[in-house]
Amino acid sequence: MLKQLVYRSHSTGHIDEADLQKITFDSSRFNERHNITGILLFDGEYFFQVLEGEGEPVDFLFEHIKNDSRHENVVKVTEVVVHKRDFGDWHLRALTVVEGSSCYWLPPDIILNRESRIFALLNSFASGKWRTCLSNEDRKNLKVNVSTLDRDVAPYRDSPIQFAFQPIVDTSKERISSIEALIRSEDGKYPEDIIGCLEGAEKYEFDLETKAIAIKQGAALINSEQSLSINLCPGAITHRADVGEYLHSLVIQSGLHPQQLVVEVTEVEIIKESSVFHDAIEQIRSFGIRIAIDDFGAGYAGLSLLADFSPDKIKLDRKITTGIHENGHRQAITEAVLEFANSMGIPLVVEGVETLDEWLWLQHAGVQRFQGYLFAKPKLNGVKGISFNV
Repeated sequence: MLKQLVYRSHSTGHIDEADLQKITFDSSRFNERHNITGILLFDGEYFFQVLEGEGEPVDFLFEHIKNDSRHENVVKVTEVVVHKRDFGDWHLRALTVVEGSSCYWLPPDIILNRESRIFALLNSFASGKWRTCLSNEDRKNLKVNVSTLDRDVAPYRDSPIQFAFQPIVDTSKERISSIEALIRSEDGKYPEDIIGCLEGAEKYEFDLETKAIAIKQGAALINSEQSLSINLCPGAITHRADVGEYLHSLVIQSGLHPQQLVVEVTEVEIIKESSVFHDAIEQIRSFGIRIAIDDFGAGYAGLSLLADFSPDKIKLDRKITTGIHENGHRQAITEAVLEFANSMGIPLVVEGVETLDEWLWLQHAGVQRFQGYLFAKPKLNGVKGISFNV
């Protein structure tokens, strides 16, 4: 099948017109042999290239391009199957973009549908978009040091259920901003296995009762400037008419302030709920307890949920941000959510951060709070120490 792959990258050194022509000449020979066509834009610092051709040759060429020392931070902006080529007359054509350009400066022999994806992408690049990559120089200037010690709490007595805790790290302030309580059984089962085998009222009572353990243990692990996140299923939230009062009593008994407790509900669960659920959420909030949307981006409600639900915290699902440093679609989605969160004053936490490259891109884009194995894995009856220094 014919496909179109678009990437952008950052040059590692000075590229003049002669260099650009050499890139074009060298690439055209390979492209001609493998029937690859496309266009290359360069603005003096950033490259933006469209590759068109059969899947296997395009993939092979892109892997080769990623290893070229003349650029860095190669990001695949988009990759789609197309029914025809937009640049079928050229095995590669290079154009220099000047400040303030738009696609109206394109040569007259390049005719693109003004409603097409590729026209919009070229126009975005020419007008300054897709230039948020982190250069090697930026990396050198970025200094973050988060260092904490292991913290432990006594196991909850006479209970087959315990909790593991994972920190959420604010790298802008170089500290742990909160911790999340994750339920565990004595035989090592995870939440979906523990709660998944229960149904109806039994499930909801169990979910609520075990939070007494989570809050009591969590309170012993945080200070007055940190918060504790717990997870509740919607059925548990609507199971008791006095759910807000119940949670508030657990908070007070544990010596926390109500605003230190954050109740997390997943996006997938929220969108299925009725007005009874939303009324219960407002009751919880009336006691000063905060509400977070967990795993945002894993469901299908999208930004409309943020408009209707107005959470106190958003936790972006790892499906969105895994490999984000080299994926244009995920970058665009994350930037949109971050912009919304910032404009509404809602803290954004990115979940599942496992690699330094993922964190570097997210930090550079403006994200401040992170949760993932890059910083610390969950620790049973405690919080694992962090040693993060870049």
